[in-house]
Amino acid sequence: EPSSPKKSLAPCCGRLLSSLETHKAAKRRCCLAASGTMSRPTVEEAVEVLMMNEPKAFRIVTEVLFKIVRNIELHPHEPKYSQISTGSAAYTGKIACAKGGLRFLRAVGFEKREAAAGGAGCSSDAGDAPTLVLAAPDAEVLEAGKQALKAAVKEFGAKVEAARVAENKAAAFKLAELKRVSAQNNSKRDATAEAERRQIMEGMAADKAELERQRDPSNFC
Repeated sequence: EPSSPKKSLAPCCGRLLSSLETHKAAKRRCCLAASGTMSRPTVEEAVEVLMMNEPKAFRIVTEVLFKIVRNIELHPHEPKYSQISTGSAAYTGKIACAKGGLRFLRAVGFEKREAAAGGAGCSSDAGDAPTLVLAAPDAEVLEAGKQALKAAVKEFGAKVEAARVAENKAAAFKLAELKRVSAQNNSKRDATAEAERRQIMEGMAADKAELERQRDPSNFC
């Protein structure tokens, strides 16, 4: 008898993994999402984690990341485009809260630097939050990141559409099944009603025949 899959925990985040078929993939994804302090990730790894987001979060984070990369490509020597305060509302509300947001920035070369008193790149509402800095933009890496985001958006959209189509098909099948059962029930009710009607008509005919027999004086049976 084959043994059941052994349950284990992903080493990075402690997530329980019990499916033998998806064990390795789940462990890799779990670790990718949890290991924010590992060595610089690749763009492919970052995009893989981005794909784990819900549709709304995915749309927001990919739009922001694409804008960041494009601005740096257009203005490679302007610090305001290559510095991101981790305490800003835009970062915390659109990038940090999404899976893979920070990982993607690190993949294209951003590094975290602790804030210095009065240092550049720290907005007044960010306090002493660290700043993500892209000190030496690499045009090839940035372009690869931009193209990867475009491909991810296309792939994600295809998956969402496929899920929508599958959901619609399931709903249509369920509706058709309900109609079939309803029609079947109606058919049974109609058949029962017809049988009852025939039984009543036969009873009435028998009563009428009996009444006529009783009225016939020549009928002594």
